[in-house]
Amino acid sequence: MHKNKGVNKMSLEERLEQVLDSAEMAYSEAYSARESLPDYNANESARTTMSQTESYLDDAIGDLQDIIKKLTDL
Repeated sequence: MHKNKGVNKMSLEERLEQVLDSAEMAYSEAYSARESLPDYNANESARTTMSQTESYLDDAIGDLQDIIKKLTDL
């Protein structure tokens, strides 16, 4: 889904910052969801899945931060 298609032209850096913000918010939501699960054995699978999701998001956030830094250093 492309929001604002053709409405305003953002630089690559601005778009990456926007993606980074979204990834950080998703990470926060995943963390909150995992922490709010009741401590039952039945939830262990969900906890593992949420933990993996956090890990993938953390990797994506780090990669985006590196790319943005390299762009701003150009």
